[in-house]
Amino acid sequence: MIRKIYIIPLLIMLFSACNKKEVTELSFSVKTEKNSYKVGDTVRFLISGNPEQLIFYSGLEGSRYIYKDRTVAESDNITVEFATNRRYGSDVQQPRSFRVFASQKFNGQYTEANINESADWTDITTAFTLSGLQSNDNTYVSSGVVNLLSLSSLGLTLDKSKPVYFAFKYNGVTGSTQPRWWVNKFDIKMTTTDGQLLTVADIGTAGWTSVRFGTSSVSWLFGTDRILKFAGGAANISSNQVWAVSNALNVTKVKPDRGLALKNMSTRLDEYTFIYNRAGTYTVTFVGSNVNIYGESKTVKELELTINP
Repeated sequence: MIRKIYIIPLLIMLFSACNKKEVTELSFSVKTEKNSYKVGDTVRFLISGNPEQLIFYSGLEGSRYIYKDRTVAESDNITVEFATNRRYGSDVQQPRSFRVFASQKFNGQYTEANINESADWTDITTAFTLSGLQSNDNTYVSSGVVNLLSLSSLGLTLDKSKPVYFAFKYNGVTGSTQPRWWVNKFDIKMTTTDGQLLTVADIGTAGWTSVRFGTSSVSWLFGTDRILKFAGGAANISSNQVWAVSNALNVTKVKPDRGLALKNMSTRLDEYTFIYNRAGTYTVTFVGSNVNIYGESKTVKELELTINP
């Protein structure tokens, strides 16, 4: 009698079992020595379980776990503020030498032919305070903080779903000294419906393109000192009409909040310290994970801390 022994399937099963790799199931915990601290205190987070990777969200603006995927925020208070320094020239001889415009119709082509002031741009200058004649380069005058959603009386009805362009228009006339205008601040901020104050753009991130009209020989300049500058020149300089036009700015677009990576699988971390410099109640989040090519095991731990003045 011949007996047949089928060992190949058995070997395959044993081989598969030996080579099956899984992510180590994650179990970790985080605690603090107490639930309330004072501003400036060192908060010690005690960590156990040794996750391979660990990310920390402090609960401060820009580091809140609930907003890690947010790219658009709701707001009814979207403000702009800039600051100007004006030197030389006179209002009598050089009237309206600096104007402020906004547009949601501009086609994004930075040429004289495509900047149609009458059709595409709204003059919003009167909503702001401009610098008077200054005796030095260091005195800047704030425009005031103006809600863009409040400018319908000037003709700007902001559609929050569309990008907006801003422009500073310089106009100098030959025959007398043309004014010099510097701008060292341009901030667009929003207050979200849940009370967060977020920066949409500043003078650096807004981006500026100088567009000369006609025979204008001078351009707006933006340098490493983060000052937007226009110097018209002496009385014998030809007339200048030159625009400094921003990039298209999405006023409700925000950067997702980010956490701080504290460790990877090659390190061990049993505690982490952090100092809060502002009073408030914060939801602190630790995201631990074990990850490899076969999968991921992730655990989220939250603590609520009260920081007293």
